[in-house]
Amino acid sequence: MNDYYQFAILSAVVLAVYAFLYFVVHPLAKWIAIKTPNKFDDLLVKKKVISRALFFVPVIILVQSFPYVIAKEHWLYDFCEHIGNILFTVAAFLLASAVLDVIESLNERNVKMKLRPMRGIFQAIKLAMFCVATILVASQIVNKSPVIILSTLGAMATVLLLVFRDSILGLVSGIQINLSDLLRKGDWIEIERHHADGSVIDITLTSVKVRNWDNTVSVIPAYDLITNSFRNWRGMQESGGRRIKRSLFIDQQSIRFLTPEEIEKFMKIDVLRPYLEQKLDEIGENSGVSENVTVTKLNGRHLTNIGTFRAYCTAYLRSRKTIAQDMTLMTRQLAPTPTGLPLEIYAFANTVEWIEYENIQSDIFDFLIASLPEFGLSLYQYANRVP
Repeated sequence: MNDYYQFAILSAVVLAVYAFLYFVVHPLAKWIAIKTPNKFDDLLVKKKVISRALFFVPVIILVQSFPYVIAKEHWLYDFCEHIGNILFTVAAFLLASAVLDVIESLNERNVKMKLRPMRGIFQAIKLAMFCVATILVASQIVNKSPVIILSTLGAMATVLLLVFRDSILGLVSGIQINLSDLLRKGDWIEIERHHADGSVIDITLTSVKVRNWDNTVSVIPAYDLITNSFRNWRGMQESGGRRIKRSLFIDQQSIRFLTPEEIEKFMKIDVLRPYLEQKLDEIGENSGVSENVTVTKLNGRHLTNIGTFRAYCTAYLRSRKTIAQDMTLMTRQLAPTPTGLPLEIYAFANTVEWIEYENIQSDIFDFLIASLPEFGLSLYQYANRVP
């Protein structure tokens, strides 16, 4: 029996084994995986670990059988040897990639690890395996040692660095991001230079995808997050409180001293009474509430409508259940501007949900703006200015 006939029989056996495994064993394995309560075998099927492991069987049959059916001096012997080595290398690479996919899926299911940007690292490992497999396959095709292939590639290192620049930078950046815990999937980040403001939906070897609040998607190079600054709102989300920092611009012409009648009126406000009593004690006016306002007020300390309103804002915030009382809370004056005196509200809402936060903030400023006339104050508006 000549070598060609034996090679044909071997090829038919290998193909028959592959067909049996692919059309009989593999569907049976999928059916068993679906029927069993264990979810791990479902993952093995989904990530093609079983199908790629079965591919090893016909490859092993070919590699182990051809030396016994083909003469060593025949050209088919070298052909089968090279083909067997190539198929074995490809099968090993495919199986290793599938196993990495399984590990990545298990990592995403882990509560502690699912937010870590490990996907880029897995992609880097796959890329390294692909390069090794490519070199081994190329060495079989040209019938040269892998060392010679590597030395040839060494002369092309500059070209390779240019081609894989983003991948190399992304790999290094991915490792730094992971080790430093700079970024996680689901983090709200803001990068003005890329017009990105939203939630991280994917972290790969070379890029980070951000779904912006307008539902557009920004793709940012991973290394850009290391070489440049960006804002991560994770700390705010984990704290449970979101900052309110907004100013009311008070018309400075409406600022004045309080009259005794106004002081008596404000004493009836429960949240404001402790402040007024304390201030009146400090300036010695507890007995002078009913005195008329005269120019002699410039000779001592007296209550003003802006100061009283500032105290009222703080007391009002202290009384609201939607404001985090264990975080910074104050009302302060900023430097006067051509558009009025900024009276800044600085506090934290006890939620990080965007819509709820905006509602809380709007409710606060709705009430404070409506309260200004009660203190004889008004907001600065260009339309109200006298030329």
